[in-house]
Amino acid sequence: MTTTPAAGTVRLLLVDDDPLVLSTLRLYFSTPPAASIEVVGEASDGATALELLTTLNPDVLMTDIHMPGMDGVQLLKHVRELEHPPVFIAMTALDEDETMLSILSLGGAGYILKSSRPEFIIDTVHQALAGGTVVSPQPASRLVRHLPGTGDTAVTEQPPVIDAGTLDQFARLSASEETVLKLICAGLSNAEIARETGRSTSAVKKSVSSLLAKFGTESRIQLAVSAVEAGFHPGT
Repeated sequence: MTTTPAAGTVRLLLVDDDPLVLSTLRLYFSTPPAASIEVVGEASDGATALELLTTLNPDVLMTDIHMPGMDGVQLLKHVRELEHPPVFIAMTALDEDETMLSILSLGGAGYILKSSRPEFIIDTVHQALAGGTVVSPQPASRLVRHLPGTGDTAVTEQPPVIDAGTLDQFARLSASEETVLKLICAGLSNAEIARETGRSTSAVKKSVSSLLAKFGTESRIQLAVSAVEAGFHPGT
């Protein structure tokens, strides 16, 4: 199914192998809060989605993760190879940490639960298109558990291979930077970090911006994922 959007609207492509999910999402995006978003096409699998990407040129791709054939992670890898890739938002009913980390580390702009409120799903499109990274609260709160020594899921048999330069960057963090990064990984906001460290909010904001630039990340979530995958172990 494809449609032609009005000028100035956000072009959205939906992908899910469940027709009920597609119809529900279509209903969400037909409400007034989503007036600036137009569903230009739908696909039931990753391969079809890739074909539609070349003809529909959507701004945003919102897709299920667990699909037969090409899953969401594989689809994202293909999307990354496009000259002008759309913003990628993954949706799932099967919330798994490994999948969440894969989506975010590959540059996905969103990892949200299908059970999210319609308003949250609609707002995710706007935030992601504006350059943000959106993760549903429940999975976002678990990111810190992947830090070595902070939870049962911290130890893996085969740790990821990380660029030596990135590892060196983490090793060279000052005590202040390490503290801020630790609190970012814990999901604290700038204001909360300021209260925790006794610094001003503006100083914390500057530190966060510096860390984002240092590790080439565009959001706090991506920074936290990079830290997790590099085995960052904040001092105590």
